[in-house]
Amino acid sequence: MGLLNIVSAKRAPMTFTDLLRASSLPKATLHRILGTLVREGLLRHDPYNRSFQLGFRLLELAHEVWSDFDLRLAAQDALVRLRDKLDESVQLSVLNGQQVVVVASEQAGRDLAPVSSVGVRLPVHATAAGKAIAANLDPLRLRHLLEHLDFHAFTTNTLRDAADLQGDLALARARGYAMDEGEFDVTSVSVAAPIFDYEGRPIGALSVTGPASRLAGARAHSLSAALIATARGISHAAAGDATTIAMSGRPAPAAPQVDVRCINETRALLGEGPMWSPRDNALYWVDILTPSVHTHRASGVNTEIKLGTMASVVIPKATGGLLVATPGGLMTLDPDTKRMSLLSHPEADRPGNRYNDGKCDRRGRLWVASMDMGTAANRGSLFRVDADGSWKRMDTGFTVPNGLGWSPDDRKMYFTDTYRRTIYQYDFDLLSGTIANRRELIVFGADDGRPDGLTVDDAGCLWVALWDAWHIARFSPDGREMHRIRMPVPRPTSCCFGGASLETLYVTSASVRLSEEALANAPLSGSLFALEIPDVRGLPEATFAG
Repeated sequence: MGLLNIVSAKRAPMTFTDLLRASSLPKATLHRILGTLVREGLLRHDPYNRSFQLGFRLLELAHEVWSDFDLRLAAQDALVRLRDKLDESVQLSVLNGQQVVVVASEQAGRDLAPVSSVGVRLPVHATAAGKAIAANLDPLRLRHLLEHLDFHAFTTNTLRDAADLQGDLALARARGYAMDEGEFDVTSVSVAAPIFDYEGRPIGALSVTGPASRLAGARAHSLSAALIATARGISHAAAGDATTIAMSGRPAPAAPQVDVRCINETRALLGEGPMWSPRDNALYWVDILTPSVHTHRASGVNTEIKLGTMASVVIPKATGGLLVATPGGLMTLDPDTKRMSLLSHPEADRPGNRYNDGKCDRRGRLWVASMDMGTAANRGSLFRVDADGSWKRMDTGFTVPNGLGWSPDDRKMYFTDTYRRTIYQYDFDLLSGTIANRRELIVFGADDGRPDGLTVDDAGCLWVALWDAWHIARFSPDGREMHRIRMPVPRPTSCCFGGASLETLYVTSASVRLSEEALANAPLSGSLFALEIPDVRGLPEATFAG
């Protein structure tokens, strides 16, 4: 095997003297092994120039391997279609020990230099394909992999340790795809989506790779929809095409004439959690998947704090600073120093979960929900966190928990499970901070989009962002739809009232997993919007009491 590897690495015929020098084997041993390899067809001997090179028996063996390799066979046509659709080079890779191996590749015609040829071994920690697979391993396998990885720094962008890699893997699992932005080769960018077997285990990754001049920034993310859809097809998954944009099949109730203004034109991947602070005269919101905390001030100035970990909730604290929900716990954040410190971590015993939406009741207690990183069913819970950081699990069994809100009289609490297309209603006791009698308030049809974040106005009506439906909808306290307002983006994510008199409805949005075609039709996806609805005012959102 050592001799075969030497000949293979040389990529040119080698003489006996060359092999003797490269292998350090005794002459008699080298003669004997070469004779065996030539006889078995693994090496060819050219008597004219007395050299050795790889034999054709290797091709026969490779063909036998590929003929039984269902993943490669299943992916052949899909790789060609994806390459032609995106006009970018695509690769299929599998995990092999502490590396990934490219097992199929389709080169884009405009790429002159070969991109990750078949057989190339690549590092897990510095490639999109490696991270896409690792992000979806079960915890035991992932721990074993991380313990044995060599965190070699290929470029200044390479992740250097397990902690940094785990943070990036959490992002990859939440996004549904992984990124390599100059981490293995500073001149290239790669995006990869996992491929699963019938039991949901990652068996490979499909990646798109190209020069940074073409794929850097927003375009790399915009390829994710087609990439994920193709990976699902290879997996024979039944989850559907992520590029589908649902539209309501029934006419929406008449909506008031509203001017929808874009006030921060940014391509957030998953803008969420808007929260108006009268104290700061500013709106806070997060991009969960970038990740970062954004601030929009009444003066029109927008700022961004980049974080090293996902942030799904941002809420001003009564004692100053911000409370931020991260996969590592609920953290206090000093906006000036960017320093974070742990306040509480209700889900510490479930490292596969992260926090999603959250809000404070009018006594300043945080209600925050959790979900599985890969949206596994029924893994999420709803927690109440008090000012001192103590917490209590209030309900459980949710999949994608989202929008929260309270009625003006504080006797009802609303809570959403986007996966079930349902907004629930609880009986709420403000004094004790307890909930009871969960029941369905609004159930959305398959063509209505999915309910995401929500807020409540001073009349007790619910304003709900409808993911994949291009609308914000208003519902009466008894769950009757009153009207919809058309948005310029397909994926509005959440909303809240703000401004001096709470007269402005702020709306966040997402661009994650939208195809290039969808983004061309909705170029403001990911932006922050503001609108004033006639005769509508909001209720003040509470700060965290801690």
